[in-house]
Amino acid sequence: MTALFTLPPADILVGVDGSDNSRHAFLSAMTMAKEHNCSLRVVGAYSVPVIPHRHAPKISDDHHRSIGHSTQDLLEEYAAEAREAGIDASAQAIEGDAGEVLAEASRYSRLAVVGKRGRNRLASRLLGTVSGTLAARSHCPVLVIPFPDHGKGAPGTEDAEGPNAEAQQAQPGFENEIVAGIDRDSSALPVAEVAARAAELSGRRLAFVSVVPADAGSSRGASADEHAGEYRAYADHLDEVTQAVTESGSGLVSRLQLVEGSAADVLLDASRSAALIVMGNRGRGGPAGRLLGSVSRSMLNRAGSPVLIVPNKTAQ
Repeated sequence: MTALFTLPPADILVGVDGSDNSRHAFLSAMTMAKEHNCSLRVVGAYSVPVIPHRHAPKISDDHHRSIGHSTQDLLEEYAAEAREAGIDASAQAIEGDAGEVLAEASRYSRLAVVGKRGRNRLASRLLGTVSGTLAARSHCPVLVIPFPDHGKGAPGTEDAEGPNAEAQQAQPGFENEIVAGIDRDSSALPVAEVAARAAELSGRRLAFVSVVPADAGSSRGASADEHAGEYRAYADHLDEVTQAVTESGSGLVSRLQLVEGSAADVLLDASRSAALIVMGNRGRGGPAGRLLGSVSRSMLNRAGSPVLIVPNKTAQ
């Protein structure tokens, strides 16, 4: 990887690879930057094919440079578009793995924005893989924007007629709300704080949602009283976290919801109508900075709404 980030820090980082999905993410980032008077950095990664010497001649330095220049030229077009809209924007192309490049760039930004499920025409990588790597290793919150698709195969609709359809119908909707997924770990308060800030900036209602595993206590043969105690522990934790956030939130409109079931299913159902899902990036057992939790992975793969992943700084 070449020397990184000669440009000054920027408020919003957006990853661009030339795909329709990254174009949609860029437009979303540009809208946020314009509305909130934020600076914008457009970053893209490129790689040069590795060809063993015994099979082919070494790639010339000129060709190596031309790949970097063509990537930089593409990014400059995006930055110029943002500047025309009155946004302080810059662009930088970096050689290396796209996910790793963006994760490093996130050190110098307050928010990172990427699309998902796009094909990278510059580096021949799946943007879905890039968004997963960034969400797992970012130093700032990561907003993953799904590409708009309202057809039968739209993100988040795969199971509309499957095993979870009954559960989906049983859950109340979250129409146009900011939904914060609150877990009983160190991510709870940072997630709640980021979600509250998003609700304040957007003027939307905030729903704090915590999910009690349907089998809580059953694996160790817990009694009904112990199961009820586990449920109360989740309820008390949810109340404690939300009170800590809402007491300082001026004019914040919020509600609490405690649900029993699968966290992934509940949040996926919520993403069908919510404006945004906010959640942590790792499960309790994931190595710091390397693995996404199973719920986070499921949301990034299948959510119908944008997902804001908040890094667990305690674990980093």
